[in-house]
Amino acid sequence: MSITLYSQDCKSKLIVVTDFLPVQIFLDDSLISDSNYSEIELPYGDYNLSVVKNNSLWNAKTFKDSIHLQDCEIKKVFYSDKNKIYLDSSPQDAYVFKGDSLIGHTPLFINKSVNNLMLRKPGYTDLALPNNLLAERVKFNLHFTGVTKQESFFNSTAFKILAGTVITLGAVTAYYKLKADDRFDEYKITHKQELLDQTKRYDLISGITFTALQINFGFILYKFLTE
Repeated sequence: MSITLYSQDCKSKLIVVTDFLPVQIFLDDSLISDSNYSEIELPYGDYNLSVVKNNSLWNAKTFKDSIHLQDCEIKKVFYSDKNKIYLDSSPQDAYVFKGDSLIGHTPLFINKSVNNLMLRKPGYTDLALPNNLLAERVKFNLHFTGVTKQESFFNSTAFKILAGTVITLGAVTAYYKLKADDRFDEYKITHKQELLDQTKRYDLISGITFTALQINFGFILYKFLTE
């Protein structure tokens, strides 16, 4: 089965082969094939590939890969139900490292030949996986250290309030500074004392809000540098 997704003078080609049926093949979450042999023409770039075996089952086996295609490259990937093992942890969504390379997050399928793996998750002790247990579908339990990663300041409600305050103070500062300039321009023409008094009052308000703006912005900058 051959599918053309894009039109381009020089296309790269991704060939996906599996040794099982039924199968659904997804590229960036879009279904592109239900054949165990597919050729897909694509522009160069990065893609997320998901190969799902028997999607009608609630626990359908899924193979996930990140694919990088270069100009005019032909890349062939093969998925077998026979050479993959299922790796899971409690809690899930732990980082799976081979050496210094991140290969995915639990749960996931990995090649049987892969060994010397490490599970890592913030708030939990790192766990080196015994190679002899990988093929036995053991769920590896991570030990909670009692220390959870604090929420980033930039995801907190306080940051959202401060950011909104900076915008508001900036608008108020600009508004009163413009009003002060307008009143002073009128004063230079009419020499009315009340216009000069208004100019000073608006300048004072503008100065206060600008000082508050600087304090807020300085605190945000400090948190950015310390995090």
